[in-house]
Amino acid sequence: MATGHGIGIRLDRGDIVLADGDIALVSGLPNLAQALQLRVLTPLGSDRYDTRYGFDYRAVFTTPAGAYEMRDLVRLNLVRTISTDQRVREIRDIDVLDAQVDPHHRKWNVEVSIIAGDGTAATLTTELGAAA
Repeated sequence: MATGHGIGIRLDRGDIVLADGDIALVSGLPNLAQALQLRVLTPLGSDRYDTRYGFDYRAVFTTPAGAYEMRDLVRLNLVRTISTDQRVREIRDIDVLDAQVDPHHRKWNVEVSIIAGDGTAATLTTELGAAA
């Protein structure tokens, strides 16, 4: 299992960030958080080089399910998606924030608490889906 957080290209809403005319880099825990967010926001199967990469939006948001079942599907798919990153040692908690009990609700704010490979605790906050 990898223990470092790595170095990557810094992104801002999917766009490459420039600093003094050069591509800005991100390292450490911010790089891990950025990589996990990209993993979660990428639809499963859309990466032609690794079709197992990404979050299964189709299974979550097209399944006929009530709001509580939908919340469970979100949690289960987040576990599957995030646990595939070797820099994540443990997923401690997944909290669905402000979950509405409307069965047509398709927007979920989540906080995922993890332990990184080096023992560092971190929390990823993101938004999944869209309003119906």
